[in-house]
Amino acid sequence: MSSIPAVKTRAMESGLPTARSGQPADNPRLDWWMAIVACVMIFGLFIDGWAHNHDRVDDSFFTPWHAILYSAYGVSAITLIVFHFRNVGKGFHWRRALPAGYMPALGGALLFAMGGLGDMVWHGLFGIEENIEALLSPTHLLLAASGLLIITGPIRAMWQRQSEDNWRSLLPAILTLTMTASVFTFFMAFAAVTPRMHILAGPRPEVHSLYDAYGVLALVVHSNILLGVVLFSIRRWRLPFGVFTLIYTVNALMMTWMHWRANADFLLVINAAVTGLLCDWLLSRKIIESTKGLRLISCLLPLVYSAGALLVIQILGTGAWGKGGLWWEVHMWLGAPVLAGAFGYGLSLLVHPPASPVEIPA
Repeated sequence: MSSIPAVKTRAMESGLPTARSGQPADNPRLDWWMAIVACVMIFGLFIDGWAHNHDRVDDSFFTPWHAILYSAYGVSAITLIVFHFRNVGKGFHWRRALPAGYMPALGGALLFAMGGLGDMVWHGLFGIEENIEALLSPTHLLLAASGLLIITGPIRAMWQRQSEDNWRSLLPAILTLTMTASVFTFFMAFAAVTPRMHILAGPRPEVHSLYDAYGVLALVVHSNILLGVVLFSIRRWRLPFGVFTLIYTVNALMMTWMHWRANADFLLVINAAVTGLLCDWLLSRKIIESTKGLRLISCLLPLVYSAGALLVIQILGTGAWGKGGLWWEVHMWLGAPVLAGAFGYGLSLLVHPPASPVEIPA
């Protein structure tokens, strides 16, 4: 039998890698590593927020609080760059040299570096931001957007492949979903359920329109950000029991700690845990398999979360805070949770809109 002669290309003769189509294979170890780094990175973000809220910052960019955030970013960026260079060396095109879902993360790493340098210049020119300024600073918003591109790499990667519906298989995505939810509530902290809602307890102010608006926005926005994470997740995965209890609890823990005033403030975490547990229980009963069930859970979760938060404010106001109970009248403390539920219903329409009528040919 005659042998087939070997054909050598110029690339082979020169020792260069040959071009390879597609992307590198999925890498679960990369998912785990990036999920862990994402947790450290967002923990650093919340430490920086805590420092701003507790007067632990000065006019310098180089602070211990920034060190954790930027160190975690550096680890993630180096990881992505090393994987990218290795895969380019193996013959993959530079635009597709990372596993599915991670090229946007690499772009986010580059943008984050630009945002970090811009933030340093911004602080030097205009000083350190205070209160809401720190959330709306253009360089901080660039860091937020690029940071989200980085930490959501495991979500994009796992979205595109089959995984078993258990904690071990899905934990990288679960952790990054938790961190993603917390980034959104962090940058909406001026409209979030935190110990700052103590302003709704005690004697009723003579002029209270702004307080009313803050309270309503906090309940509606925060509860529906968390609902958005629920609706996003269940479109792709059948998540194991306890996932949303974890997401709601960790989010409330970090948001409460960032604005912590007294140990009793962490009672707000119990409310979040109860709402998350309710979500897990409803999903375990396969309620979302029907459109009516999806609408129900979308209304119920924001309503329960908001009503529970007001109950906690009532308890803390008459107890640890020593200010007196919730000064809202029934119109407000009943109407605000209902409004939150109504917004949740609207989100469910975006996720699962009503069926379009069948067009009858003329």
